[in-house]
Amino acid sequence: MDNTLKNKNVILLTIDALRADHLKFYGYNRNTAPNLEKFIKNATTFFNCYTNGPETPSSFSAIFTSILPFLEGGYTPLPSQKITLTQLLKEHGIYTYAIHSNPNLGRFFNYDRGFDTFLDGERYKPKKDMQMSLNFKQKFSSHLVKFLDIKQLSKKLLYNLKGFNKIKFWLRDKIPALTDLLLPFSSIAYNAPYITDKIISFLNQTKPPFFLWAHFMDIHSPYNPPSKNVLNFRKEDFSLKQREFLTSKVYIMHHNPKVTPKMIDDLKLLYDSEINYLDEYLGKLFKYIQFHFKKNCLIIITADHGENFYEHSIFGHQGSIYDELLRVPLFIIEMGKKPNKRQIHDTIQLLDISPTILDYFDIAIPEFFQGRTILPLLHGESLKELDYIISECYQKNGQMKRNNEEGFKLLSIKSDLWKYIYDEEKNLELLFNLRLDPKEKNNIIKELPEKALEFRMIRDTHFQRALALDEKAKIIKAIKTVKLDL
Repeated sequence: MDNTLKNKNVILLTIDALRADHLKFYGYNRNTAPNLEKFIKNATTFFNCYTNGPETPSSFSAIFTSILPFLEGGYTPLPSQKITLTQLLKEHGIYTYAIHSNPNLGRFFNYDRGFDTFLDGERYKPKKDMQMSLNFKQKFSSHLVKFLDIKQLSKKLLYNLKGFNKIKFWLRDKIPALTDLLLPFSSIAYNAPYITDKIISFLNQTKPPFFLWAHFMDIHSPYNPPSKNVLNFRKEDFSLKQREFLTSKVYIMHHNPKVTPKMIDDLKLLYDSEINYLDEYLGKLFKYIQFHFKKNCLIIITADHGENFYEHSIFGHQGSIYDELLRVPLFIIEMGKKPNKRQIHDTIQLLDISPTILDYFDIAIPEFFQGRTILPLLHGESLKELDYIISECYQKNGQMKRNNEEGFKLLSIKSDLWKYIYDEEKNLELLFNLRLDPKEKNNIIKELPEKALEFRMIRDTHFQRALALDEKAKIIKAIKTVKLDL
């Protein structure tokens, strides 16, 4: 192993559905995450970071492969021709560890590739060939789910039995290990106390060099924060019926309720309270890191995408590609080093995460990576401004899909001044001047035909490249199949 790698470590913390503009450091009126705010005082904050996918599968594909989602065979599951960051790290003798509970990031979708330890809280029904790898607690939970109508039982317990919500939070907080047994009754498999406990246990036992990735789902809908976190922002908690109405009727637009400003504000408050809940455990983790990692550790904190709060008549993060979803927070800390720049306004993208981590480990960045290292920005150097950022996914009827056979292309191309959106399903094009219209309300595509043509050329070139690479991948797969048959 190269001596430059021996003492270096990287910790990547990703938070599902965290909007940048719901953090005080980005100008929000509530201090939703005081522990995070304190920790990032020694960090470099990126104010214009954008995801390359508005939902988890396309976003994380870009994060871990540094290749745009539509290219090289698609993004879900990760195709074999897309080499992941962790595969490259493992080749250089770096121990790789992961813990998550997002069903789109599990073994089923090939996210375990390159990880030495992969704690997978994903909720997809295991295939028969995966059953053998389950431990006793996971098998017990799986059989219990089949025996009981867990969804209906959970709803009754959550909304009709007084005090159950508080008991559930208290148990999972005080005894994180109970998560494995309570798995069938919880909407989140691995919650913040469980993941924090596992991370600290790993850090206590592991020597450098290592790469640790932890993904937190606590902020993700349905919003159901503990009362104490709600009370940090208002005088009284929501009743269980109010919570059910907001999360089961308003948020998912059941029965077409007339959405009022108060409903939106109440949902935002529940969301902010979820951030506040997660922040308690991030604070515990940050204290541990600050005490045990005085130097030679790179900490990266970001989100896969944001969340809609009816800015464009939609909630959640599916079927949309506006900046409420695309702009994400990003903080980078080199422990033991003071950054030359604490605030960076250069436009960057999540494609840059993997190259940055490789650069920190002094590992050569592959030529096929489309992102670039942003470590020079921390050290006061400059990088060439990006011409544009592409973000993309497949969707149908406002729902996430995994490929062009199941759904339609939804794409945005963003430059410093302009934002272009193409919705294949609706045969719709949108163009916004972000300087004059940062909230993307006024479509001016018909007023600027030359600018529209410019973006169409970028779009069509990208689609043609994706199609050509797909055909190439199919030919390679067919050749391999023939060889195996022979």
